[in-house]
Amino acid sequence: MIKHTINNSDISFELMPSAEQWASAASEELLPIAAKILEDCSTFDIDTRSSSITLPNLAIAAWPENVAILAGLPPNCPFGLDLRLSSGLGQPGTTLSMRLLKPGTSLPLSTPPSINGLIVNLGEKQFRLHDPFFTVIKLADTFNQAGVNDPQDQLRIWSHIRNTLGEENVTSVTDNFLRVLKVATADSFTFNYETDTNGDIQVIPVLLTKDYSNNGDGSIKNRVLLETEDEAFTKRLDDLPEGASAFPLANGTYVVVDEKLQKALAAVRKIRQSPPAERKRVFLKPEAIISEMLGEDPDSNTENSIFVETEKYSERVLDLAEWVPPVVPWIKVQSQSWLPSDSCGFRVGAQNVPIEAGDIPSAIATVKEAMNAGNPTAVIAKVPVPANQTTLDSLASLQETIDDRKAGKPPKKHTDSYPGSTPKVLVIETNFIKEFSHTNPNKRSGSYSLPDTLRTNPKSHQVDGLKWLISHWTNGSSGCLLADDMGLGKTYQSLAFLAWLKEQMESGEIEKRPILIVAPVGLLKNWEAEHYLHLSQPGLGEVLLAYGEHLKFLRKGSHSSGSANLDNARLNSADWILANYEAVSDYQLNFGAIKFACVIFDEAQKIKTPSARMTHACKGLNAEFLVAMTGTPVENRLADLWCIADTVQPLVLGTLREFSAKHESPDSVEAIKSLRENIWQKEDAIESLAPLLMLRRLKSEKLTGLPKKYEHHIKRDMPQAQIDAYANIVENHFIKGPQGTLGTIQALRSASLHPSIGNESFDINQSARFQVAFEILDKCKSINEKALVFLESLDLQAADQIPLLIMQRYNLKKLPMVINGEVDAFKRQKRVDEFQSSKDFDVMILSPKAGGVGITLTAANHVIHLSRWWNPAVEDQCSDRVYRIGQTKDVHVYYPLAIYPADPDNSFDIKLDALMTRKRNLSQQLLAPPIITKDDYDELLKSVQH
Repeated sequence: MIKHTINNSDISFELMPSAEQWASAASEELLPIAAKILEDCSTFDIDTRSSSITLPNLAIAAWPENVAILAGLPPNCPFGLDLRLSSGLGQPGTTLSMRLLKPGTSLPLSTPPSINGLIVNLGEKQFRLHDPFFTVIKLADTFNQAGVNDPQDQLRIWSHIRNTLGEENVTSVTDNFLRVLKVATADSFTFNYETDTNGDIQVIPVLLTKDYSNNGDGSIKNRVLLETEDEAFTKRLDDLPEGASAFPLANGTYVVVDEKLQKALAAVRKIRQSPPAERKRVFLKPEAIISEMLGEDPDSNTENSIFVETEKYSERVLDLAEWVPPVVPWIKVQSQSWLPSDSCGFRVGAQNVPIEAGDIPSAIATVKEAMNAGNPTAVIAKVPVPANQTTLDSLASLQETIDDRKAGKPPKKHTDSYPGSTPKVLVIETNFIKEFSHTNPNKRSGSYSLPDTLRTNPKSHQVDGLKWLISHWTNGSSGCLLADDMGLGKTYQSLAFLAWLKEQMESGEIEKRPILIVAPVGLLKNWEAEHYLHLSQPGLGEVLLAYGEHLKFLRKGSHSSGSANLDNARLNSADWILANYEAVSDYQLNFGAIKFACVIFDEAQKIKTPSARMTHACKGLNAEFLVAMTGTPVENRLADLWCIADTVQPLVLGTLREFSAKHESPDSVEAIKSLRENIWQKEDAIESLAPLLMLRRLKSEKLTGLPKKYEHHIKRDMPQAQIDAYANIVENHFIKGPQGTLGTIQALRSASLHPSIGNESFDINQSARFQVAFEILDKCKSINEKALVFLESLDLQAADQIPLLIMQRYNLKKLPMVINGEVDAFKRQKRVDEFQSSKDFDVMILSPKAGGVGITLTAANHVIHLSRWWNPAVEDQCSDRVYRIGQTKDVHVYYPLAIYPADPDNSFDIKLDALMTRKRNLSQQLLAPPIITKDDYDELLKSVQH
């Protein structure tokens, strides 16, 4: 037995010749006590070179019983411990009485024992008072002292007592109130945000406490209350006197805060009662405002700050305001909607306002007159525009750009401003004129490896894609554009990268934060399916669905009162989130407050419009890294590419004003070539050089394992009824006025499809295109293969039109399925699954825009473009629904062409086909927008009327 002396507060051990030497020479039997003494000496900074070692009772109370007995101490106390209140908790003079109980009963000992420090004496027997009872008894003394000096502090002390006892031992407490009472203590707080019934920001305090579990150091903060209790706490904060330290909630729960947090919560209470403008300041700069109100330096002692910024808006966010469509200037931008070739103008929301260069001064005068008269709008080119400084700045910028171009000068930089005062959306730096770029982060840790959870083997080009994504990450990039051709597995590459990123989080290399995937609603189910197909469990973790009907489980408040918000706590704690673009736009204050590890924008052409509210919401997201995915980075104009790039790497392509002036003029071919060199990543340089903005590989170059694809341009002379309708248009050119060219083109396009669309006597034999299409379907039926028919006309897609003709002609059991903009996401996926799973001949009819994106229909291997879409990129998307990974049969793409016998070489279909082929080739090689311009329309009409 080790010689020891028991004192009231500690125990001294004699270890000869020194504790150090004694421990090293200890027999095998004494090794556990030797190790424990050396460990405690290290903890309490006791010199082990001494032969006399004194350890405090709180250390020895924590020893296991076998170790204490080796040291010569008595066995553990076998008695139960009962606690009772003398009066109301938190009332002056209230004390906590203690009794030791007979083992296994609620009866007190017949003779109360005496307690000397750690030792319990009961007659001739001695026992050691071990934890948790030793700590509880010491805390009880502190509790009783607080009853005299600070009764409210008893709530905090009881919280420590209850936590020390644990749920198992607290059941022995006979005082009913104490047994059910739960006291939560907080040492810091953060903010959640919601909007009130006026659409103004309101702050919601969320209490936090340090997490010491799993040997933590307390640097991690946990929520003190359940999410459902936050509202009750906030109400108590508003109702109780300022400076309250205890907040009673429902179900016997109290929240207790220390003096420093009391002071901070008093400031929070003032913020909640302050005007909307002040609450908005807190929303944008919470840490600075809280420090200001507490009289602290926000840059000092951030580690022990009372405020923890768990929700933080991107540095790109400037303000909160009511949505006002921004004014976007353009110079000679030609688009499919077509403006006179010598026009310039600006855009208000989705509305183009054309203006001749010489009319800009009078337009400026018109806006100024309206502003001086107090009118909210001015009329320019018959279009109402905001009469404010933003419009004036845009017109001035437009004039300056024109003057600079004439003088051969580079564009100058300006500043822009934002109207609006009611905070409903995030106001961001637009980069239209003024420059903004994210703070350059340092290089990040990590190196290329295939993630362990990846269960399907990548193709070689997908390995390169993953290396490129990881290279962007490790080089400190803010984001990138994965623009691979349709069918090359952009989703797979992104999932592989996210799995790699998740493993970096799990290993502690980077901070754990949620991942957000934003996609058109029709693709979100596909993301789930691809996740479980390509990643083994746990993959990215548990998914949180934030779209459609799933939003009702996340929503707080109501749309009718204008206070609808999402539960930010659930967003912030999610592993990965699937949301559609509309949800991100509608709830941008919620999504914008979350710091994401990564955001993926699938079908990123959804955010190609610089002036759209949805685009601004996505650019306002706060993410460490952003990936845009689209096979068509340029759909209508080169500014599409600018806008997508500006989302993931702000200012990588300069301001919109500079970019448009340089690249969107008729003489910008060389500038576009240079642009390609600067942003288009070469695969052979992925591992050797810093990554460029965009990685784009074409399917024709990479998918050598795919079956062959054949394109068939099938000419057919028009039947007489079609000839008559077509000739009438060509000979008379009967549509006059400013829209004459476009109107005539549309008439020729319609007649080339069918001369009598919408008539009850619709006959497929009156159309050359329909004759060819049904002959192709006849062949598909004979060889039992499936076909897709792309047709723009909703009238012809109606059940009693083409679907009925197909069902009757081929004796189908039901009408062919249709996918267009009127089919919701659930029905759309159900129809895709049904079409993919059946083995017999079938036909699906699709609108080019609705059916050309995001769905896989590899069960079909025949594609008929019955009506032509003006944009060849959209048409290619349609064909690629079948020609992608998973296709096992040769693919046939058909373009039925109606030939006007009187002038076959100049038939509308022939000229349009040639024009679209030329645009397609130019777009693939030079990033040129595949649009049909006014000059193209004019040339097309001239050639048809030749």
